[in-house]
Amino acid sequence: MLETMKKQKIDWGKFWRITQGCFLLHWLLTILFVILSALLLLYAFCTEAPNPIIVYFGYAFSAYTLTVVVIKCPGIFKRIKRGLYANHYSARYLSEPELRANISLHAGFAINVLYAVFKLGMGIYFRSLWLGAVAIYYMILSIMRFGLLHRQRITGRYEDKELQYRFALRSYRFTGKLMFILNIAVSGMVVQMIWQNKSYEYPGFMIYAMAAYAFYCMGIAIKNMIKYRKLDKPILSAAKMLSASCAMISILALQTAMLTQFGGGDIDYARLMNGLTGSAVCLGILGMAVWMVRKANRELKKKETENG
Repeated sequence: MLETMKKQKIDWGKFWRITQGCFLLHWLLTILFVILSALLLLYAFCTEAPNPIIVYFGYAFSAYTLTVVVIKCPGIFKRIKRGLYANHYSARYLSEPELRANISLHAGFAINVLYAVFKLGMGIYFRSLWLGAVAIYYMILSIMRFGLLHRQRITGRYEDKELQYRFALRSYRFTGKLMFILNIAVSGMVVQMIWQNKSYEYPGFMIYAMAAYAFYCMGIAIKNMIKYRKLDKPILSAAKMLSASCAMISILALQTAMLTQFGGGDIDYARLMNGLTGSAVCLGILGMAVWMVRKANRELKKKETENG
């Protein structure tokens, strides 16, 4: 009996080692499997009459490769994190929330300006109200980000912490007021989505990349809103509220693109879904704007009462 139990233990240990050997692959072999899986999936999706045996093998092999990648991800992230913290500049970026927020504001401002100019030029050239509405949306975003950058620099000039905080609260309130104007531009886009069936379009497999990016932005935006709210930094909180509104627009844009590509041409259904999601986005931005203005007013009154 004891001998049988010992054999079973040895067998389980062997089974575990074999399992590890099957899934804990060398990184070069993992990259090779990822490339092969991508080629097999391209064959399955892009060929008019694919061989069913190759297709089923491709699905199974892709599932296996995905499992290998998921298992390796924690170790890869740890190595990347250690490497980033070993560098002085990336360590500063990771450990200083204000630096990250400032870099994000500068990058967002540059991208918004370029995109607004591009969309405005295309709207004028094609005489498109839809492109014009998108251009106005990005122009307002650019103005809001520039305003936050400018006010962030002014805040640093105040030596008195109390005056610095009050100015930051007024900047927070000003951003909230501008979000009312932003909401008008978004409403104009939603109206065109409903009545003229306007939408975003992404070529080929680009839509899957945009889907991943949109959900990533939404998750990061929600996380940062909570995080920067706890830090009690009004200007940085305003920047993150602005990022949250952009993430909501990204989700709406993704929905319109997916309905265009996978909706089967059902215009009524597309209008219904775009109307519901668009209304939710407009109400969400409106709610954030009201929250920001009311919160800033409440905090400013509280400071005035404390100072007599």
